[in-house]
Amino acid sequence: MNRRLRMGTIAAAVAAATMTLAACGTSSTDSDDGRGPDGSFVHEDARGKTVEIDGTPKTVVAQASAAAALWDNGFKVDGVYGDLPETPNYLIGNLDVAETKVVGKVWGDFNLEEYAAMNPDLLVDMTADKKTLWYAAEVEDQVEKLAPTIGMPLTGLSVIEQIEAFQELAKKLGATPDVADAKADFEDAVGRIKAVVRKNPDLTVLAMSTYGGQAHFANAPEHPDLAYLAELGVKFPTVKPDEQGIFEPVSLENIGKYRADVLLVDARDPSGLKDLETKDIFKRLPAVAEGQQDLWYPAAPYSYEAYAKIFSGYADQLESARVLQRS
Repeated sequence: MNRRLRMGTIAAAVAAATMTLAACGTSSTDSDDGRGPDGSFVHEDARGKTVEIDGTPKTVVAQASAAAALWDNGFKVDGVYGDLPETPNYLIGNLDVAETKVVGKVWGDFNLEEYAAMNPDLLVDMTADKKTLWYAAEVEDQVEKLAPTIGMPLTGLSVIEQIEAFQELAKKLGATPDVADAKADFEDAVGRIKAVVRKNPDLTVLAMSTYGGQAHFANAPEHPDLAYLAELGVKFPTVKPDEQGIFEPVSLENIGKYRADVLLVDARDPSGLKDLETKDIFKRLPAVAEGQQDLWYPAAPYSYEAYAKIFSGYADQLESARVLQRS
């Protein structure tokens, strides 16, 4: 279930598209919606690639979380791929899969024939390394020959920057995002978190994933939601990430390396968490023993609607937490 392991295997080079895919650099535009002077679609992605398409792309296919973010911002994709569970979860948000053409349901599943038959104008994925696509990495060369691709940033930005990036893309695709109510709910949750920080400035939060028999401590600046919590004043320990810079992997014997008052555990792997909760070494963690453990929701759709719910949950946990005694 956890995708961080897969992120480390992405290494394919970006191929040239048959539709105009300009070289690195920022394209100048004459309109507020980011279109070119002739009304063309222009977008520079997180890989530094500028995509230019005559007119507005009509048939758009997207990775599930990217599709869900666009959906919340008023743009309905035509096709989708990625993890699409039978029971919808937070990763796909409000995305109505029944209204789309599914070209892949799990990691590594991408039906090129069905994709080609759609005559796509554009594919939208995420990118973790700012070089290659996240979910479509294994078929990137073939996909690029059918239509231009956009890699939206997965890490390295705050959640606000991510949300605004998807709003911008949705507008370029012709949508008019209606986010006022969701943004107000998000800002309400943010206000609650700020109040916690003022009241309890020493409260420390640690987020982690678990897979492969290891714990993986999140490097907060690289995760949009955690980075924004840090901007709000929430304290995170300074971890020592591996060469990817996203997580610090440690053996379960060292799961207590960083002392934290609140522990957030990756929600993408419920079976892994269930197994972890049976282990004494996990139960003895101060945050767990004191009931200050909750779920962490990385890679949620980047929309105010999705993050209003997530940050409201974070606010609930932080409001009920206390600084634990340090030994």
